[in-house]
Amino acid sequence: MLSPLRLTSTLAPIALTVGTLLAGAAPAHAGAAPGPGFPSRYTAPYLETWRSPEKLTELHRTTGLKYFTLAFVISGGGCKGAFDGTIPVEHRGWQSAVNGLRAAGGDVITSFGGGFGTELARACDSVAALKVEYRRVVDSLNLTRIDFDIEGASLDDAEANERRNQALAELQREFAAAGRRLAVHYTLPVNPGGLSPNAIALLENARDRGVQVSVVNIMTMNYGPDLDMGRIAITAAEGLHRQMAAIWPHKTPEELWGMQGNTPMIGVNDHTNEVFSLADATTLANFADDKGIQLIAYWSTGRDNACPADGVRVADCSGTPQGPHDFSRVLGRKGPLRRAAPDARSPRCLSWFVRTCDWQSSWQNGVF
Repeated sequence: MLSPLRLTSTLAPIALTVGTLLAGAAPAHAGAAPGPGFPSRYTAPYLETWRSPEKLTELHRTTGLKYFTLAFVISGGGCKGAFDGTIPVEHRGWQSAVNGLRAAGGDVITSFGGGFGTELARACDSVAALKVEYRRVVDSLNLTRIDFDIEGASLDDAEANERRNQALAELQREFAAAGRRLAVHYTLPVNPGGLSPNAIALLENARDRGVQVSVVNIMTMNYGPDLDMGRIAITAAEGLHRQMAAIWPHKTPEELWGMQGNTPMIGVNDHTNEVFSLADATTLANFADDKGIQLIAYWSTGRDNACPADGVRVADCSGTPQGPHDFSRVLGRKGPLRRAAPDARSPRCLSWFVRTCDWQSSWQNGVF
């Protein structure tokens, strides 16, 4: 993937201004209340923290979704994390919104990293300092799950990856000794056939350092060529499954599917020739439920509505035909699991795959 989850700064809201206003308007206070945790399968779309915290409450009320991923904690200066680099994680508005969601039976994941700003493992110069900062964020929001969106230069920073994995392994052991659980998600860019070697190396390092990885979440977006985005989300998941079997060979196929997450960019992607439609969302939702994939997410809640015109890439709408919150409706897991209808597809090189049936060799040869 060539571009980050968050759209370019010319398209996104001005985070610095929003963060400054929020930080000045509401001082920090004590940590958030404990949450109820997460079911075995759930939907937790990314919610942009440079928007108002009231957005979390509004989205729960209007969509019925109970779980959200708060994006992103990055360096606010040195080894100190903040939402969007500007808003304290202890901010009263965000903690109040999180408490309200938890009181209604929901919960949040907080995501570190993303495509912009400085990822904390690159900002902190020691494992000890990084672990202290992770603990501060976790305790401030009473988190049981944290996500690490590692892409771009961060993914190629072997020293930062080593530092992060050491800190996470130590933190998980300390939490376990205190009777607490801290689940770790890795959100990584993906190709049509699976992860690239640098992403595999990150996961192997996590395994070797003792990190208990709960979810490997792939960003099924921004490949470059014209592709059927729903179907390629599936081939990427299938490729990831094979790769995970090599990384964690002691796990069963069912356990490996249960460790997966899948995160498309809804509507028009950064490559505007790529459009993830509602039909693609239905394809992915059925596949995820059929395979037992743990997490469905999407980028982003702020884009889950129609634009004035289709086919455009905008930060606050999808650019594809839809009604308000249609993607949350299709991708949301709110009740009994959907079961996929019988799949009458003929061999993969027919119809939808005709342009890319030789994708595996093309990918290996560097086409994608």
